[in-house]
Amino acid sequence: MSQEHSATERLPLLAELELLHGRTDNALIVLDDVRIYRRDFRTSGGTLPDWAENGFDQEAAFLSLLESFDATHTVHWHEEETGYAVLWPRAWGEYALKKWVLPGDQTQPFAFRLGVPGTTCISINRRLLDARFGNRWLVGKGLDIGGGNDSIALYRALFPRIESVTVYEWAQGDAQYLENVQDDSFDFVYSGHCLEHVVDPRVALRHWLRVLKPGGHLVITVPDEDLYEQGVWPSTFNDDHKHTFTLFKRESWSPVSINVLDLLRDFEREVSVKKAELLDHSFLPSMERFDQTRTAFAESGIEFVVQKL
Repeated sequence: MSQEHSATERLPLLAELELLHGRTDNALIVLDDVRIYRRDFRTSGGTLPDWAENGFDQEAAFLSLLESFDATHTVHWHEEETGYAVLWPRAWGEYALKKWVLPGDQTQPFAFRLGVPGTTCISINRRLLDARFGNRWLVGKGLDIGGGNDSIALYRALFPRIESVTVYEWAQGDAQYLENVQDDSFDFVYSGHCLEHVVDPRVALRHWLRVLKPGGHLVITVPDEDLYEQGVWPSTFNDDHKHTFTLFKRESWSPVSINVLDLLRDFEREVSVKKAELLDHSFLPSMERFDQTRTAFAESGIEFVVQKL
């Protein structure tokens, strides 16, 4: 804007906020490009260009004005793109806008926990013997859906082509829909024993593929119904399981069984199947019935890897 205009005209936001105060009690207010007033606010779009006019000297006044809405609104900061401030009406109840989960975001601290190993932990030595994991499949910026305390991120040093891993858990949203993850944003998507917990695995896979870049890989493990549930439903080892899985059987004893090969066939125009394997190499069939994934050796699952076309 021409320098012929006054500073207030060139940067009108503070004056506009003063006009809105007391007149927008039930209105959602979204402020774009807050970098103009916040000198050290980190955004995915980077810092304000040197050539752009700023209001850094008015940052305190800007924050004070936002605080003046406290009786009617809550203030929320978003780092996406050039940065946003959202004033959410208290009359609308709990804040309902979720921040985008972006590649490279660290959504939780990564720390090893001693005790019973997780299913990803059990898989590591096997995967290190298969060069495809390190050279083709776990490459770039990944999303670990349901990674919890046993995320593939913990083992990043063993797969040197991984750039980063972002964990998607309850704190981020519903794993079935990934509603705050953008399309075609991650180089690989990983999930160990999460698909059995969602309401509709087909809907979940649709969205897991949606957020994967073309050419990227989806690496999934699920419990095998015969190795894990071992003929009993509902599951006695995890009461949150909503489905059982088999790699390929004509008939199943489980009323909620999903045939993995049939499931993948639903996506045959969208993916190339790179691997589908029953992980029974260390299962002990002669033992009394117990959850063998609580040991350090038996994965008791099915793994499939697909590439998005």
